[in-house]
Amino acid sequence: METANHFTCLSYDTIDFLILSKYVLFGIYIGSSDDGKRIDFENEVLPKLSIGSFLEKEFNCKHTEDCNVMLVMNKSEFDEDLQSKIVNYTGTAFPVSGNFALSVNTSVTSRIVDISFLRVIPSGIRKRLNACGISAIGFNKKRQILLSPDNIIRSFLRGLL
Repeated sequence: METANHFTCLSYDTIDFLILSKYVLFGIYIGSSDDGKRIDFENEVLPKLSIGSFLEKEFNCKHTEDCNVMLVMNKSEFDEDLQSKIVNYTGTAFPVSGNFALSVNTSVTSRIVDISFLRVIPSGIRKRLNACGISAIGFNKKRQILLSPDNIIRSFLRGLL
């Protein structure tokens, strides 16, 4: 049985946020911070959600490097309700490719993680934490939080709408 999985890791001072890499098409460093709700990329205008400050505030952490990274995902991985919320928030329709961007203000790496270090949330608080985007927690060298991309986006939008 396989005990490792491929993750995209958002590194903050006390926490590594992990997202299953199957959700992330690619990541790209885009230079200076930009809090806009859309970004021009390869002849397309992508809806963009800047979640870096949200993560720092919600999880009481600080970015490890001052950089702006865009994680490109495809809307097909998310339900129609969330897709329409992204469009409503950004005021930008999905391009033909169906791609959109999450912007974070810290370093991003690709990692193989031994999932035996991750623990499912205790049942008494599972529903609340899942609604916030947390699927599992691990403690290795520092805290690791497995994020559910759809739930963290919902939580981000819930705080703004």
